[in-house]
Parts: sequence; C-alpha cells; structure tokens
Amino acid sequence: MSTAQTLREPKTKRLRGKSAPQNTVEAEETETALDRYRRWCRECDERYEQRKRAGLIEEPELTMEEIVAICKEARAERYAEEQEQKKAACR
Repeated sequence: MSTAQTLREPKTKRLRGKSAPQNTVEAEETETALDRYRRWCRECDERYEQRKRAGLIEEPELTMEEIVAICKEARAERYAEEQEQKKAACR
C-alpha cells in the first residue's frame, strides 16, 4: 500500500487485507481495572514476603506516626523554600 493510499484510506484497506490470526483464543471474561489492581497487590505482597524470608529486607516497617512525622517535615521544608523564593522575587 502506498503512502497516498494510507492517507486517503487509513484503516479500511488495512483491515480488509488483514484478518485476525486463527490461533487467537479470546478470554472468557475480560479483566477489569479492579481485578488488575488486586492481582498486582497480591503479586507485590508475595514478592515482599519472599524478600523478607530471604533476609533481603532488614529495615523494620514504619509506624503511622513515623510516616506522618516524615511527611510533616518534608512539607515544612518545602514551605520554607517557597517562602524564600517569594521573598527573593519581591526584592
């Protein structure tokens, strides 16, 4: 197919010329986004457990209080930087 034909008839020629492979098997049920998310979470949990059993994970898990403290500190630093930039821009 030439470029000119592709521009005039982008998909019609290609679709008529090519059929679906005969050995293609369609899935009985389509996987939803929620199913993919749940499968991904299971796989992540399994990999984590495998790494933990192998001794590759040495750090203890953070508590919610520690996570909140880290987030507050990061936000405070970002806010201080923004304030410095505003002061510098006003000069």
